[in-house]
Amino acid sequence: MITNVELSNLEIRNLLLETLAYEDNAIDPSGQTFKGYHYQGSQSDLFRLLNGLLIKKEIKPINVAMYAGAWGSDSNLLQEYRNINLSRSEILELYQEFNNLILQGVIAPGAYGSYGPDLPYFHVTEYGMQCIKQVHILPYDPDGYLKKLKKIDDINDWVVFYVTEGLRCFNTNCINSSMINIGLAGETIAEELISSFLVYLKKNDPALYVSFKEEIESPRILPISQKYKKYLGNQQKYLRKNTQDKGLSTLKPKLDNSSSEIYATFTRLTRNSVSHPNEIIMDRVKVLMFFLSFVDYCELQYLFINYYKLNS
Repeated sequence: MITNVELSNLEIRNLLLETLAYEDNAIDPSGQTFKGYHYQGSQSDLFRLLNGLLIKKEIKPINVAMYAGAWGSDSNLLQEYRNINLSRSEILELYQEFNNLILQGVIAPGAYGSYGPDLPYFHVTEYGMQCIKQVHILPYDPDGYLKKLKKIDDINDWVVFYVTEGLRCFNTNCINSSMINIGLAGETIAEELISSFLVYLKKNDPALYVSFKEEIESPRILPISQKYKKYLGNQQKYLRKNTQDKGLSTLKPKLDNSSSEIYATFTRLTRNSVSHPNEIIMDRVKVLMFFLSFVDYCELQYLFINYYKLNS
């Protein structure tokens, strides 16, 4: 989805990783990829193919058509909208993130063979190969993002609906509205966790089922963040009482309470904040971070939801 919004450092970093990981032949006129050259080449190769990715995904207005180039060329001087579809500030961010990948050990100067031992030639390190395999799907690629989300076993249709709406808002720069939809998706997951755990307890620990049910169905209506905290507390109680439940004990380390609670609570608080005219404006990069982590968060939470349902 084409947008005039300036890309952030985080988005450019992910584009660099995605370019390194790209295996198809659709971003270069000659079908060149880093995989085809044993994950080594020059900065020019990387920046040229990144431009092809910008064009293919329609991320930025297309001022520069994709062009062919010899692999290993060392001409890496970029000019805004002359040889890449990025602004001056985005080009500077591109240079920053390229050097950050070196500092973080994702890539290293020098390439085997006739390339040379120094920059602009580089290769992807062993650690970098693991990184590019785990590259995040960014929200400006809604088809890829939703495809990954829908792969989660038995994911709630409402979660998919809210995330779809959130992606549409994000890509039209309606940042507050996108955060509201992420919050709604997060609440849907929390509600499903609580209800499936309640049914699970009814079969596996009737006494705890009764007390947990009373807590979340008290006359005082509890916000979802407080219900979620009670869910986490009762999950801990159950595991202490039922040490023989090896299945749940095995799942538990996958998602520690503190991180999941912070995520759920902050999503709820943030959604409340942006739902009211109180002059709170969400930062685009902060919302981007939620999108980047949300699919992984869903995958982990649905491990628990599906376990509860299967064993109820």
